[in-house]
Amino acid sequence: MPDIFLSYRRQDSSSATGRLADRLEEHFGPGRVFRDHESISPGDDFTEAIRRAIATSTVMLAIIGPDWLTAHDEQGRRRLEQSGDFVRQEIETALQAGVPVVPVLVEGAKMPARNELPKSIAELWRINAIELSESRWPFDTDQLMRTLQSRYVIESDRPAMGELPGSTPLFGSGARFALSLLELATHPTRMIAKQQTGQAIDHVRAFVFLLGSLAVGSLLVLLGFQLQDPGSSAAELARRFVGGSLGLVLAGLVITMLMSIALLLAWRAAGRRVELQQITLVMAYLVSGAWLGLAAGALVFGFGASFYDPGWFGAFARAIGFGLDAPGALGPVLERRLGLQAIPAVAGLGTGALTWLLSALWCIVAWGAFRQAFGVTRGRAAAATAVWLLLLGSVLLIGGLLASQLAGESVPAVARALRQG
Repeated sequence: MPDIFLSYRRQDSSSATGRLADRLEEHFGPGRVFRDHESISPGDDFTEAIRRAIATSTVMLAIIGPDWLTAHDEQGRRRLEQSGDFVRQEIETALQAGVPVVPVLVEGAKMPARNELPKSIAELWRINAIELSESRWPFDTDQLMRTLQSRYVIESDRPAMGELPGSTPLFGSGARFALSLLELATHPTRMIAKQQTGQAIDHVRAFVFLLGSLAVGSLLVLLGFQLQDPGSSAAELARRFVGGSLGLVLAGLVITMLMSIALLLAWRAAGRRVELQQITLVMAYLVSGAWLGLAAGALVFGFGASFYDPGWFGAFARAIGFGLDAPGALGPVLERRLGLQAIPAVAGLGTGALTWLLSALWCIVAWGAFRQAFGVTRGRAAAATAVWLLLLGSVLLIGGLLASQLAGESVPAVARALRQG
């Protein structure tokens, strides 16, 4: 999906918009610029495609020419005053969605006064405009692209303006991964939509991102355990990290695939035919964000817990079955340490819980990426989600019952083995 949405009136600034689009596509790449008739695939619903493109864009450039304000229809009515005017609808949609709108004045146009604009887009008057002059076109468009890169963080495969040829970029793959994580955290639906270019490499990028997120989350969990056992050797830490990372990678891939298959069935049940590849692409980013939020919350929560009981993580692990040397150890620990007095403990526990709450809210927001990707109504998306939750709930219930039955059968055998030992 594009980063830059060009809103313009064809009978007003078609030529200037074409020149600007060519310059932007040359610098940022064709996939980053949306220009109505050239960017909408045959068979797509025009209105829905426009709405989806605006919602997932980073910035809208409102191209204003000499006749942008005064353009009228066959009956002599000003187009901008009509609710069905596409230019008005585009700007309204962007303002309502919180997408930044930058007025771009071309062919000597002046910025409209506030009282000349419909009330729904009157906010446009307050935004500082950029003028593209015919006599300074290369300089002005360079300034515009520099603004798009610096202020709106729209990346280009080319060096930034002003860099010396052959200079080494400061951002490597690690920095790009960090920037992607930041965008995923703050604008999940937009970030995920931008990864769907229709190329096979999209899925490679998605699962590389998933693997990186699982590894980072594993490191956060390892740090949480290290707070409880600061005396571990470097070799022990490396062993834990490698073993934990491999386990998380396998578990993450399996969970992602199982949830994707369940969601595929749910969308089919809701009457929307989608492909598994479309779902796994979005699900990879959702699982990445959810796991990182869970791991970060666990790290902070464990940090706070360590102030009132240094062995809290270990006791918790034994209590849920990761150790048989001290069964039921968590209960006495919590009874002894119920009153939390230390400020760092309270801050850590509270921040960890808040991180988990924000992660849950993030998952709800990010789930909208499926609706954006498939271009469906909220009702159909809600129906598919309900079926998906029902399927997952059924699987978890059956799995829980089987696990309980197996655990019940194995407890006597474990007890006999302990007594014999």
